[in-house]
Amino acid sequence: MSMTAEEILVNCEKQFAFIKRDIDALIKYIKELIGHCEQIDNSGFYKNQIQELLNKLTKEQEDLAQNTYERELSSDTHVAIETYHEIQRYAERKRDSIAEFKAQVFSFKKDVLAKEQENILKALDKNLFEDLENLKNSLIEKYEDDEDKLYIKKMFDENKHILINKKGNEIYEFVLEELKNRKASNSVIAKEIVSGSIDLYSEDKDLVEAIRGEAKNFMGSKDSNNFQETMKNYFVNSSKIAEQEAVRKDNVIKIVNAIREVGYIVNEDNIRKVEEKNMILIHGEKPSGETADFAVKLDGSFIYNWEGFDGHEHDADAQAFLSKLKEFNLHSSDEFNKQYREPKYIAKNKQMFKNKNSNSNSNK
Repeated sequence: MSMTAEEILVNCEKQFAFIKRDIDALIKYIKELIGHCEQIDNSGFYKNQIQELLNKLTKEQEDLAQNTYERELSSDTHVAIETYHEIQRYAERKRDSIAEFKAQVFSFKKDVLAKEQENILKALDKNLFEDLENLKNSLIEKYEDDEDKLYIKKMFDENKHILINKKGNEIYEFVLEELKNRKASNSVIAKEIVSGSIDLYSEDKDLVEAIRGEAKNFMGSKDSNNFQETMKNYFVNSSKIAEQEAVRKDNVIKIVNAIREVGYIVNEDNIRKVEEKNMILIHGEKPSGETADFAVKLDGSFIYNWEGFDGHEHDADAQAFLSKLKEFNLHSSDEFNKQYREPKYIAKNKQMFKNKNSNSNSNK
């Protein structure tokens, strides 16, 4: 007989670890931003606002650490579909909360950077605004980054014909606006956000590739009227895409390990990604000829097909396989769309399999 079924994989371990990493990275960034605020904001306004966000985010971190889903699943072979959806709703709420925090943090970052430019200008001697060359040189000295220095020089040189006819306070306003556009514009913040996403996932090029399209869309909408909402949408979407890809990769590794441990051989060239369907296919084969095939989707579901059995022995293999998955902290729902069919063939071809392997090895 042959048997095909579909199940949903529940990988709380990887999913929650991914969310935790997102929170940890944001907490680190906020602490660095607080240090930046202390240098430029004597009133403590920005620091207090950002500290409040940090306190809320820390509570989210504690809540995630205290969730009981992983412990509740540890005793179950199969997970109810409703439990799976409950876990996904929980993860969705976490993802949405983190995205909201990120959007608020980067909105504050934009304000902090603008305030920093204002402080730099205010610290200059007012008399400098009567001498453009001295003003240019003094301002250049205030910046450490070579690109910033070059930008300031170019700004003064290219706008000299405009600035020469302005009064001191007008020059101040003009230069301040230029510096804000340079250091605190939506474009600058968007570039930092995308760069941060790439850095966060840099250990896995597949995750970086997965979010590339979302990053491109975000950069194209940086001039939207509600930039904070645009940021939040990017954080939600990119995080979900990367999380799904990370979880699926972990699922594939565990599926391959589990099927190997119950007696199937899986070669590297029998694991392949079908880009147009966004699924990963895995083929395993016993030395006696029976096969197991898996299609792992991005949404967490997977379809498996057991072929070549004389009777219902595939049920025993399937159960052994699912038990192995559980040992790897990968759980699954009850099967659905389960079908038994007459087999395409009865596997009694151990020698054929050996010959095929021998030919394959001799061709390498």
